[in-house]
Amino acid sequence: LIEAKDQQVVKLQEAVKGEVKTVQTEMKTFASVLQKDLKSQTKEVKSAASVFSAKKVGEAVKQVVEKEERGKNLIMYGVPEEGDQLLEACVAGVLEKAGQKPRISECCRLGLRRDGAVRPVKVTLSSSSTVVEVLRNSKMLREAECCRRIFICPDRTVEQRKAQKGLVDQLKKMRTDHPDRRYRIRGDQVVVCEDSVP
Repeated sequence: LIEAKDQQVVKLQEAVKGEVKTVQTEMKTFASVLQKDLKSQTKEVKSAASVFSAKKVGEAVKQVVEKEERGKNLIMYGVPEEGDQLLEACVAGVLEKAGQKPRISECCRLGLRRDGAVRPVKVTLSSSSTVVEVLRNSKMLREAECCRRIFICPDRTVEQRKAQKGLVDQLKKMRTDHPDRRYRIRGDQVVVCEDSVP
């Protein structure tokens, strides 16, 4: 009976040793998979950290600040240069013709003075919502005889001006290709006006 019990204990020990070896093998496999996973995730974290470097964050902040500052500006083209005329009074008169009487924070001519050329005027208003209202009502300038050649547009960055020029060129081409239709720029694309579709 004791011998039988000893044999059972030996068999159990062998079974436990086999199970321990299996568990050890599985643990090693799991550890190697976990290590590989950790290495790949570490690489991902490092690459993500490089995306959010201090330089890139600084550039993003700078762009947001510049956008906020430009949001309060208007650019007026065609305002006549008449000697030592008070520019702010002239700009206020143009804005009144557009149906607005906003508070003008600052206005100045852009560029160098040249004979025969009319420099654009940069106008800074009190808020960006005022700028939006002035831009909406700028079409009223066409009704006033003295302001028909004056155009108002938002203050754009160099990239935005290039994109706008591309849209205007596309608009001109579409108008020459299809003179029976009317086109407009809406947002960042040229669209067909619904009332002109035959």
